[in-house]
Amino acid sequence: MKPTSTIVVLSIMGLLAFTNPKLDSYEQHIHQIITQEANKRDDVTRTLGTLFGGVASSFIASSTVRNNYVLFSTYDSDLGNQHLKFVGILGNFFQISQSHN
Repeated sequence: MKPTSTIVVLSIMGLLAFTNPKLDSYEQHIHQIITQEANKRDDVTRTLGTLFGGVASSFIASSTVRNNYVLFSTYDSDLGNQHLKFVGILGNFFQISQSHN
């Protein structure tokens, strides 16, 4: 491998490792999802989502299993009767599966 290619590959790997999101970022992401879903509903649900969204996201994050692969992470969460799986990479989260228990 040429030195330039090695530098590019190492730079990309360094970027991926540096931007691998932590569990607190995942908690914030879940909080955003809860808030967005609550805002799609009626006023009571919107208010409850605003009041309890942080507590709910903390609870979900505390029961989430994070698998850290250095360059990216996976997050497995149970939300009631649903199992959600996300991949975190480059500071972002992408849902990769959703199933019912």
